[in-house]
Amino acid sequence: MVMLETSLVKLDYDESINAVVWEPRAFMKADEWRTPFIKGVEFMKEKIGDEPDMTWLNDTRKLKTVSLEDLNWLNANVNEPLYKAGLKKVAFVLPTNVFGRMAVKFYVDFTNKRTDNQFQIKAFKEYDDAVTWLTAKSNVDVKEEIL
Repeated sequence: MVMLETSLVKLDYDESINAVVWEPRAFMKADEWRTPFIKGVEFMKEKIGDEPDMTWLNDTRKLKTVSLEDLNWLNANVNEPLYKAGLKKVAFVLPTNVFGRMAVKFYVDFTNKRTDNQFQIKAFKEYDDAVTWLTAKSNVDVKEEIL
């Protein structure tokens, strides 16, 4: 179910893997960056009560860079409500661009340093590996990338 699709971003709910999938397609900032996350958070908060194993997949293969301001906004406006809603797993399919990888690493490091962090966050080179990990009911052996 597509929630938002533009030339810059696609946000959908993939029922087959029970995940909100965020896919940036071009550089975004401020409201362009924030709008899909706001929609995804609202959707997840409504649905996670009925789907407690719901996950979030960031398909960031095309991500090039993210401003520090937008990364900080994520922490305050996306992490907080998703922690409270009960999200447990967040996966990244890593960007090929070095600056995109740095943005993902910054977000993961910042999130993992939080004392209230409840997310398991893993990064993968391949989309299928991310899906395998997100949908597993127990530990699975998939090739996680080191950030």
